Amino acid sequence: MRADVNGDRQAPAGAPALEKGLDLLEALAAEDGGLTQKQLAAKVGRSVSEVFRMLGVLERRGYIVRDGKTGEYSLALTLFRLATHHPPMRRLQRVARPVMEVLAETTGLGCHLSMPSSGQFLIVAVADPDRPMGWAVKLGGVFPFAATYVSARVLAAFQQGRRREEMVRLLAAEGGESEASLTARLDRIAAAGHDLVASELIDGFVDISCPILDEHGQAVAALTLPFLPRFAKLQDANACLTLVQQAAHDISSQVGGATPAASG
Repeated sequence: MRADVNGDRQAPAGAPALEKGLDLLEALAAEDGGLTQKQLAAKVGRSVSEVFRMLGVLERRGYIVRDGKTGEYSLALTLFRLATHHPPMRRLQRVARPVMEVLAETTGLGCHLSMPSSGQFLIVAVADPDRPMGWAVKLGGVFPFAATYVSARVLAAFQQGRRREEMVRLLAAEGGESEASLTARLDRIAAAGHDLVASELIDGFVDISCPILDEHGQAVAALTLPFLPRFAKLQDANACLTLVQQAAHDISSQVGGATPAASG
């Protein structure tokens, strides 16, 4: 806010250039692939000439990259690096990595840590077993906040009040399930303290995920281990669940959060 000479309060001045740049970054973040200058202009509701200079600035600063063959723009890793340099995330990553590495070696399966990010979720840490073959999620990967993803369900289940309502709306918007049905589903996950269910995305996988909780008992992250028997050292999904629960407990306690409840 700013005051005029008489001391009256006025509405904050706009920042059109900043808003234009943020619109472009958000449009690119919502796409799996790249977008041309013309497509980007249409996405943000501006003319090609309006976005031309802004794209040049964003490319020069390393926030986006342009494919020389197709002319398509896509996000670079700069935003991810900025996010991971944020002290709370760095602390979580520092604490989680050794715990996750032990989990990966013990189970013979890769695991990953997810955090909510602008209506999506972001993979902020991964650990893979020292094996020649396996299945892994890419560090820095961004996924839609959809109920088909176990990480999204767990992140939403362990929230409270308005924050939970917002996440339920996001889940409903990304799929065909009603908010009432999703709320009941998330309540069951919260009561159990975890989610363990056949994957809705990949046949043959069992999704295992537990929350990393803050001091108020709300999820700041989800620790997920996709269970695939033919790669696992342990052939029992419930035995792997126990290890994931213990790992989530250890990470939560080390970052000063509440400890996830064990299933009954």
